[in-house]
Amino acid sequence: MNLGNKIREFRRANNLTQEQLATSLNITAQAISKWEMGASYPDMTMIPTLAAFFKVSLDELFDFDVKNVDKEIEAICMEHKNYFWNNFEKAEQILLDGLKLYPASIQLKTELLNLYAYNVDRGEEIVNKVFELGGQIISVSQDVFCTCRTKENIVHVYRYLEIEKGEDHYEDIVKIIESLPYMYPYMLADRMRMSASYIKGEEGMKEAKDLRMIEWQEFFIACDGVGHRYFDMEDYENAMLHFQESVDVIERFMYPDKQGYDAYPIGGTHANHAMTLLDIATCMFRLGKTEGIDELIEKAKHIYFDAYDHIGLRDYVKDMTYMLNYFSKNYNKKKLNEYKPLDLSDIEKRIAEKSAALK
Repeated sequence: MNLGNKIREFRRANNLTQEQLATSLNITAQAISKWEMGASYPDMTMIPTLAAFFKVSLDELFDFDVKNVDKEIEAICMEHKNYFWNNFEKAEQILLDGLKLYPASIQLKTELLNLYAYNVDRGEEIVNKVFELGGQIISVSQDVFCTCRTKENIVHVYRYLEIEKGEDHYEDIVKIIESLPYMYPYMLADRMRMSASYIKGEEGMKEAKDLRMIEWQEFFIACDGVGHRYFDMEDYENAMLHFQESVDVIERFMYPDKQGYDAYPIGGTHANHAMTLLDIATCMFRLGKTEGIDELIEKAKHIYFDAYDHIGLRDYVKDMTYMLNYFSKNYNKKKLNEYKPLDLSDIEKRIAEKSAALK
């Protein structure tokens, strides 16, 4: 927004000199000159007078277009996603720069909180940022989706603190969850669902495909959730059944002509795929059914690690080192190490080779 430029634009459109405009507004030509150069701004009481004089709205005078602002904020969000998984500092800076332009944007703040929540293992400073920023968003947000997403990420961080730090946050988690609204998506006549049903042509097709992807993701996550609740109750037969259902849903929608990361309609689903295969293997081990466990573990390794074979050397070394630690941690947390120690020597060798190539 550059008010001076707009004043100059409207003055010239009305074939006025700075002196003529100044005379009409009963101010000095020097004041007009300073406005147009950006050296100073009109007093707030002068703004309606300027808009009335030029016969424009206040939005036009300030060059404020809500649709354009929304597009710019969305572009910032999309740009940061290019770095979300492999360059935390770059992704963070994009969002922080965006917030300098749009400091009141709840959408940008929500994306920044999401970035912090998924990098909570970076230390206490990030944990503190999650709780501080989360509190800000919840206190002012009127967007139910941003509020719910923020609370989800706070729960994610509390769970991390329980698992990694041994802290007890169950009551905190329950309190947040109980503050969430019950939402029934199929009763929500939102733009995406209505467009998928009624808008013809390419626009309707795009919305229909986007809706299918969202519902696909929700379904395999829901199946996985049922599996985990059965697992908590030590009903490993039913847990295994629903973990397999989740895998079946994921594999049903994969692209058969693509490989690795690109084979999944939604980026990052390879991790869900791999971890759920390990969950199935865990159930089999708990049930004493060892035949086929080795194949499941190898398939999980292949899915999880081969997804990133296409990325650059520097990102590969950094990302794969993190992924190796994450996979190992989850393997042991599921107590599959009691069945068989995890062998990731082939992955370690790949990382070492790529690391050597950087030197």
